[in-house]
Amino acid sequence: MTSQTTIPVGIYWKPGVWDLARSAYLADLDTDAESPGSFVGWLAQALELHARRSPQQRSELAAAGEKHPALVSVTRKSFNKKHDLPASTIEAVEDALVADRQELGRMLARSAFAQEAVIAAAEEARRRLGRDLPPPPQKLSNRPPRRRPAR
Repeated sequence: MTSQTTIPVGIYWKPGVWDLARSAYLADLDTDAESPGSFVGWLAQALELHARRSPQQRSELAAAGEKHPALVSVTRKSFNKKHDLPASTIEAVEDALVADRQELGRMLARSAFAQEAVIAAAEEARRRLGRDLPPPPQKLSNRPPRRRPAR
């Protein structure tokens, strides 16, 4: 990701989804050797994977995740956060948004797409971990250490 052109993109985060994303990212550091070593890399990977799904697959995942507990917060307000994402990631997301609109009539904003992508990626991270995701840290370090393979 360092040699690619990046674009600053604002994502409107529901607090529970933000926490879920950070928890899934940390879990993937220990269970997925291919997982990026930075949160923004993990987010880009989740967005790209979701963009590669068919509109029907994205619609089914959205329906399955619409009652996810991360979507509800009574104590904290949603917020906007800027992420420097690869231009290729944004292009893939925009292509997927157009496909969803043309094929299924689903009108989503980038933030809603990101929310669906994170919920799906977090479920995969939970499956790989084999238990509930760890609680999110108060603050993510820039490059937390990953689990080292057994020697």
